[in-house]
Amino acid sequence: KIGANRVRVRRTQLQFAKLEVEDVLQQVRKAPSAVVADPSRTQALAAHVRRAAQDLALATRLRRSDETVVKQQLAICEEEIEQGRLEMKEMKLAIDDRSLVVATDDPVPPPSPVPNEERTLFYCTNCRVGGHGQRFCEYLLKRPEWRVFPSQKWFEDEKRNEYHCPLGKRLVDFADESHFSRIAMYIKGRVWLEDKTKMFELVPDLMPETFVIQDRKWRDGKEPSDENRPDLPWFVKEADRNWGTSVHVVAKAEQCMELAKPGATYVVQQHIRDPLLMPDGRKCHIKFYVLLMCLEDAKTWRLYTFKDGYLSISPHAWSAEDLSKETQVTIIRTERIRGWAPWPEAYPKCKNGVAEVIRRGVANGKLEGRIGKRQFEILSADFIVDTRGDVWLFEFNMSPVLKDPKDSPTTNDSDMITAALEIVVPREGSSHGEWDFAGEFIGVPPVIPEGKGTTTAADGTAPA
Repeated sequence: KIGANRVRVRRTQLQFAKLEVEDVLQQVRKAPSAVVADPSRTQALAAHVRRAAQDLALATRLRRSDETVVKQQLAICEEEIEQGRLEMKEMKLAIDDRSLVVATDDPVPPPSPVPNEERTLFYCTNCRVGGHGQRFCEYLLKRPEWRVFPSQKWFEDEKRNEYHCPLGKRLVDFADESHFSRIAMYIKGRVWLEDKTKMFELVPDLMPETFVIQDRKWRDGKEPSDENRPDLPWFVKEADRNWGTSVHVVAKAEQCMELAKPGATYVVQQHIRDPLLMPDGRKCHIKFYVLLMCLEDAKTWRLYTFKDGYLSISPHAWSAEDLSKETQVTIIRTERIRGWAPWPEAYPKCKNGVAEVIRRGVANGKLEGRIGKRQFEILSADFIVDTRGDVWLFEFNMSPVLKDPKDSPTTNDSDMITAALEIVVPREGSSHGEWDFAGEFIGVPPVIPEGKGTTTAADGTAPA
C-alpha cells in the first residue's frame, strides 16, 4: 500500500507538470505582439517555459524511478512471503515429526520412535548458548536432509539472562544446549583439559615443570627457585583462562607471588630452554587442532588430529631479557603451518602427545561419556618445539578460533569443520579430509542410578 500510494503521488505530480507545460505553451501561443516585441518580457516567458519543461522532466524521472523501486520491492516482498510460507510449512512438518520426543531429566535419553535409517529429515536448533553452536548448525544445514527446528524461551535466571531450548522442549538431533541434543557439543569432564593445573596432574611429563599458586600460597609447599636454573622468563597464568589474556611475564621466580590475587589459582612455569625460533629469530608456537568424540555407548572414545594447523608468531625477535608480552606470549594465528620445515617431524610428536593426554583422561575416568548421546569437541592444543626437536604441551583451548569463508575468504577453517562434522555425523560418501585418526580408547561407562534410565541399556542401546 505504501508503494502504491507513492506511485500515485508521483503520477499526480506528473499530471500537474503536464498541465503546467500546456498552460505555459498556451500563453506563448496567445502572447500579444507587444509582449513578443519586448525582449525582457519574451525572456521571462521563455524562462517560464524552461522551468515548466524541467519540472515535467523531473516528475517523469521520479515517476519512473519510483515505479522501478516499487516493482523491485514488491518482487522482494513476494519472495519473502513465499519463503515465509515454505518456512512455516517446514516448521509444521518439524513440529509434527514423530521421530522427535520430549527431552527428559533421566540420565539416559529416550530412544527415537523412528530408527535413523528410516528418517529422511534431521533437525538442529540454535539455542544461543554461544561457542561454536550456531556455526555447527549452519554447516549441518548445508546438507539437504537437515532442517531448522524452532526454539523457545526456556527460563530466565536471577540476573534476567534468558535461556532457550527447542520448541516444546524436544530432543533434537543437534543443539548447542546439550540437554536437548542427541549429539552434545561439549565433552563431559572437559575441565581436565581446560584447567592447566588439572592437566598437569594428568600429563606432567608432557608439560614444562609447573608450580601452582592457590589463594596466594604455593600448593603443597612446592615453591620455585632461581637457583641452578637458566636466566629465562617466568610465566604466571590464571589456571582456567586462555588466549593469553591472563598471562604475566617476570624475570625471577620470587616475583611470581606478587602478581597473585586472593582466592585465585595460577600456574607458574619457566620458559623452556632453547626454543626453536623462526629463521628471523621470532618466537612461535603450534596451534594444533584436535577432534575428540565419544560414542553413544559412553565408553568408546575416538581421537583425530588435523594434519594442517597454524603457527602463532611473535612480531619481535625473541630474547630472554625482553619481558614484553608481545615478544614472549604468542597468541594470534599468523600463518598456515604446512610449509614450516620442522612440521613433518613435529606433527607425529604432537599427535602422540595429545593421544597420551586423552588415553590417561579416559583410563582415569576424568573424561566421561554420556549414555545414549554422542559427544564431541573441536579443540586446539598449544605446543612449543625446542632445538632438540622435543615438543612441549602448554594448554588446550576448548573454544578455539575458527573462521568461516564469509569472515576470511582466503584463510579459513571451512574444510576442517565440514570434515569434522562428517566424522561426528557420518553419511554416505563422507570424507575425513585432513583429519588423521589418532587412536581409540575404551573407558568405563557411567553408572546409571537404580531406577533411572530404564529405557536404555548400559551400553547406550535400546533393550530388546
